[in-house]
Amino acid sequence: MESIWAGQVLPKQPQLHGDIKTDVLIIGGGMAGLLCGYELTKAGVNCVIAEAGRIASHTTGNTTAKVTAQHGLCYTPMISRFGQDIAGHYLEANEKALSRFRQLCQEWDCDWEDKDNYIYSTTDAAKLYAELSSLQSLGYPAEFAEALPLPFPTAGAVKFPRQGQFHPLKFLCAILPTLHVFEQTPIRQLTKRTAIADHGTITAEKIIVATHFPFLNKHGSYFMKLYQQRSYVLALESVPELNGMYLDEAENGLSFRSHGSTLLLGGGGHRTGKQGGGWAELERCAKTYY
Repeated sequence: MESIWAGQVLPKQPQLHGDIKTDVLIIGGGMAGLLCGYELTKAGVNCVIAEAGRIASHTTGNTTAKVTAQHGLCYTPMISRFGQDIAGHYLEANEKALSRFRQLCQEWDCDWEDKDNYIYSTTDAAKLYAELSSLQSLGYPAEFAEALPLPFPTAGAVKFPRQGQFHPLKFLCAILPTLHVFEQTPIRQLTKRTAIADHGTITAEKIIVATHFPFLNKHGSYFMKLYQQRSYVLALESVPELNGMYLDEAENGLSFRSHGSTLLLGGGGHRTGKQGGGWAELERCAKTYY
């Protein structure tokens, strides 16, 4: 099944052959690694990106591409666990990242749109009001939204105004010419400053691992402490357009965003290897609501 973004083909990059040196090596060619490489290069740092397969072929190539400082109802538990100062710094960092994305996307044609983001609940308005209170204590102008254009009743939503959505592969296509990238270059072993690939080595002063999930299984046994999770997205045509981005606060709820005349309906998530809703759940929701 092909991603809705797949119409934008990213140019192929060479495979590493030989031994090279660089200031910074970034392992992982998704959005995090490529954008990190772009910012470092723009700052005058010599850096190399090594990707095991094709760049942007996993999470980045299948994302719903929403850029927001609102990640579920996260600020209430964050304040409770870490305090207001840390929660405030987290919010500030996310707002700066959103602003930087907006700034970069104004330079290139990557379908950037300012959109309000909503975290909704189908049953529990008290959770929403608690999150609003937490955000007010951090000085953030979140709002309560009561009437939502979703195809089922809700208890309301916490609204973050002027967040963003874009086309991730158009964005990466614009920054790629500035980067030094090797594809089909899996890193098999890391020493203190050297990464060993199949057909060469990369020696660097600093190494950044941007692979979303630990790719080496001997440092801290993190592979035993984490688990992967799958989620699903259907692209629906001939349905009403939604003006905004929407995510259920419940773990297994639905997400919505429009891309032109297409609606991206997400959900059905589950721990990888376990039973979950999957495509069948989304198809059932699509038939029920649309």
